[in-house]
Amino acid sequence: MPYEKAGCSFSHVYQPIVYMENREILGFEALIRSNAGHPEQLFETARREDRLFDLDTQSVLQAVGQCSQVIPGQKNQLFVNIYPSTLLHHEFHAFLNELVLRRAGTGLDIVFEINEAIEEFDRWTELLDRGIVNLLHKKAILIAFDDVGEGAISLKQLVDFEPDYIKLSKYFTYGLEHSKGKQRMIRMLTEFCSGGSSELIVEGIENERQYEILEQMGVVYGQGYLFAKPQPLEELMFVNPIL
Repeated sequence: MPYEKAGCSFSHVYQPIVYMENREILGFEALIRSNAGHPEQLFETARREDRLFDLDTQSVLQAVGQCSQVIPGQKNQLFVNIYPSTLLHHEFHAFLNELVLRRAGTGLDIVFEINEAIEEFDRWTELLDRGIVNLLHKKAILIAFDDVGEGAISLKQLVDFEPDYIKLSKYFTYGLEHSKGKQRMIRMLTEFCSGGSSELIVEGIENERQYEILEQMGVVYGQGYLFAKPQPLEELMFVNPIL
């Protein structure tokens, strides 16, 4: 059922994720924006009204539709946020089939960034027990863990789930130039990813010095204001010079 609330509307802005080596685009993260205030307020209201699944899935389909219109047929990865409870909802399989149909012919690889909300911490085990991860891979949907190192995601989950992407929290990038501890942590995750099936994306890159340090460490992908601020997809594609 479409999510509708009087006086409330939402749209998306997009931020590129780039190859650190040459700053070419891997894909875009879709970030929801609402006239109802901070996105977390929008989702918390939907949760209280038992409409989180409706809002979550509508947001994903809207982002896919917008990308297919603005960049039709171009090979890109689209990162969209989604809650564990949405993946476990009894209507999720029907939604997933619809999503796969809408993806056909768009050139998009869809990446589910699984939300690390503490309210849903106890649902993570179910994702494995009910075979949701295997189902997503069978449908060629990739998986990313967001805000790793600061949210609810543990090292155990990194091993158990083997996500396609590990997105390191911007906490580790802020002040990176002056923190040997943060640099050691990033090196550890870079080494972890280099020997396995996960790729590391470092978020929150804001200046050239941070970029240089991360590239020297062997970080493959980055995201942050240095490359582009979140903005409408049309502006990213036709205005921003890095694209």
